[in-house]
Amino acid sequence: MNLNKTYTSILQGLQQFEVTAAQELPTLTREQLKERTGWLRGLVLLDLAATQLPENKETVYDFYLKLITENLDFKASVYLDDEDYDFYFRTIMEVLHKLAPHFPEVYTQIAFQYREARRNYRDAEKTAEYLDKAIAHNIPMAIAVKGYFLYYGILLEEDQKTGLELLNSSDHFWNQLYRGYIALGDGERDSIPALIATLKSLADAQSYKSVLLFEAHYYDVTEDLAAATAAYKKITDEYETGYSLFRLGTIKFAESGDEASRAEAFSLWQQAFEMGTIDGAVHLGYHQLPESGEAKAFEPAIHWLQLAYLYNNAYAAHRLALIYLYAPEMIDIEKGMHYLDEAILNESADALLDKAEMLLEGALITQDEAQAFVLFQKAADKKIPYALNRMGYFYDSGIFTGEAPNPVKALALYEAAAEQNFPGGINNAGRIYRYGDPELQDMKKAQEFFERGVAANAPYSMIELAIMHEDDTLERDYQKAFDLYHQAATLDYPYAIQAVGNYLENGFHNQNPDLEAAFEWFKKGAELEDANCQYETGRCYRYGVGVAENPDEAIAYYTKSAEAGNPKAMVELGLCHEYEYGVAFDAHKAMEYMQQAADLGYYFGEYKLGYYYMHGLVEQDTQKGLEWLEKAATAGYPYAMLEIGDYYVYDYDGIDQSEKAFDYYQRAYELDVIHQGMGLCYEYGIGVEANMGEAFKYYQMAADRDYVIAMYHTGRCYLEGEGVKANDAEAFRWFYDAAQRNNLASQYYAGSLLLKGKGVAMNKEEGLDLLQKAAEEYAPAQFDLGNCYLMGDGVEEDEDTAMYWFEQAAENGHEKAMKLTGKK
Repeated sequence: MNLNKTYTSILQGLQQFEVTAAQELPTLTREQLKERTGWLRGLVLLDLAATQLPENKETVYDFYLKLITENLDFKASVYLDDEDYDFYFRTIMEVLHKLAPHFPEVYTQIAFQYREARRNYRDAEKTAEYLDKAIAHNIPMAIAVKGYFLYYGILLEEDQKTGLELLNSSDHFWNQLYRGYIALGDGERDSIPALIATLKSLADAQSYKSVLLFEAHYYDVTEDLAAATAAYKKITDEYETGYSLFRLGTIKFAESGDEASRAEAFSLWQQAFEMGTIDGAVHLGYHQLPESGEAKAFEPAIHWLQLAYLYNNAYAAHRLALIYLYAPEMIDIEKGMHYLDEAILNESADALLDKAEMLLEGALITQDEAQAFVLFQKAADKKIPYALNRMGYFYDSGIFTGEAPNPVKALALYEAAAEQNFPGGINNAGRIYRYGDPELQDMKKAQEFFERGVAANAPYSMIELAIMHEDDTLERDYQKAFDLYHQAATLDYPYAIQAVGNYLENGFHNQNPDLEAAFEWFKKGAELEDANCQYETGRCYRYGVGVAENPDEAIAYYTKSAEAGNPKAMVELGLCHEYEYGVAFDAHKAMEYMQQAADLGYYFGEYKLGYYYMHGLVEQDTQKGLEWLEKAATAGYPYAMLEIGDYYVYDYDGIDQSEKAFDYYQRAYELDVIHQGMGLCYEYGIGVEANMGEAFKYYQMAADRDYVIAMYHTGRCYLEGEGVKANDAEAFRWFYDAAQRNNLASQYYAGSLLLKGKGVAMNKEEGLDLLQKAAEEYAPAQFDLGNCYLMGDGVEEDEDTAMYWFEQAAENGHEKAMKLTGKK
């Protein structure tokens, strides 16, 4: 419709029939005013009546209240096109300006019109100007509204101090009401019921609706849904406010997922929007967004979001931006960025942060880290917790700030985010107090922040508090640590899931391992694609931990974990190919997996790769082997130190640098790892002064840890009385233990002692059996076995067999055998 023509036509009709505005005003009912033409007729009459003031002042004022202050003006204008809306806005403002000198309260309404108008008509400066005009006339509502706007920074620059001064300037109804809203926002609920009672006693017929809305909001905040629903229904029945319609629609939408409830909710939201509650259009748009589909599928959502955007709704602008930036069927970067910038202008924190992240990453738009930093700073200045935390990270790490890392400034920003219960800020503040620069470390404060994080359901804080109970920062309590890990694990936090599995597997917290439960947690983490839990699940299948051993499953989980970059899984796959577990032997694949793990700096991968090169699994390259073993040793892996010590002691490359071995063996020993190397060094004076007492000590220490060669040397010391008093029984014990582990020299000595009955009851059959085993490769055993056959000691005398063994010994360099056989 052409509003200008319609308005003029109505005016001319009234003038033609000489209708008196004052007489006509009371005849227009609310139902008539809810229709656009009826409302427009009312505006014409109000305009005429305003020119005749102060005649019929009370009648005019009452009609003004009915026509303008109950959102019927919005209902009449909501779907107007741009041309008609321009006429509507200019005309209603002209009428209000005519009324204001006679009714100063109208200045407050003019301020509201500027605040609630469409884009290009909304005017923050005019809003403030007309609130101030009303305040100059001591209009209580204007005083309260401006105080509230200042407190929360609505259209005006935030100034909580001045806002509170205005709100506390009197105990007028409106001041108490808006103080009540602030108290609810700050979580102060106990005093609200008494305040509601006070407000009801103070309210007049016009303001009573506001008390009922406040009461319903209180029920909402306290999550008394039944009371809130009843209150909103009462308001809707008596006053038909947009907000009560909106909340009823939202409650209806949440209580059931059936189509009838959804349709009823949509109807209520539309009515709410038409009565001035823009969130009604926002919900209509949001809940009609398709997950995917052709562009046509987006039309209903876009229709409502654009209407909300038309009325300056930042959320709607942001949603439209997301549609045009990311919905594949709707991509329009220029349009998307337009809406994003509009959302930022309308104070959308999410839009501001989105653009900052886009500039930081160079996503969809040209990367501009400096501008991203500016936007994050702007958001932090508005005390947006995510931005405070992000800026904290920038100062923490010294990126984009143009200065060195500044943990003090970072901590202040983290704490500012934490004050708003932002989990990231809580976590990071606790982290700095726990791990930061020494002058900032404060374990008590770290504990306090992590406990706040636990209360805020932040898994990181749960884990850090658990670790503090493990490492004696707090009183060691593995049950508390487990409970915290378990709490984080139930939130699907992979690190915690792995920790729970480890606790259950080992029973750290209750000395009662539960392998089946451990496996189930590892598998849960694996299903969340966590590489560490995939590795643990593979390990369980590999070794039958809490589940039946299954090579195929073990290999499958190890492979997933390795592909995700887990070096421990790479090592396990390498070992599987080396030892033919679940796969065929493949030296090249074993090398390949160890190389991958080593390249990631994993010490065991470095050790195994060095071992492979040292001993020639695929190719022998002792220098490469030494290089990788050194890396593992530098990382503190003691077995790499032993391997390097062996390289020098046994002089693999003939470089005659055996004295270097002692240092490596000693470093391993200091890490509580020892084999025969230390004993050899002390026995033969390699890198240290010879000392058989010390040699025996280290041999026996290594023997006690099941090192077979050390068992042999310990037996030899007892046999020969070197470094310890001779003791044939102890000698036999150590030789026999080593012999059972296929040590040739020990088989020889144990067999010889059994043959002689020395240190053990004579048993020629077992003694000969051990000599026979050793004689397969060991020259002294071959020579002694020849003597047994020559002399008929435990076997039938047989010179031919004796000569055979003498010749074998001679070929292996046994001096007496060479003299006996004449071989060189």
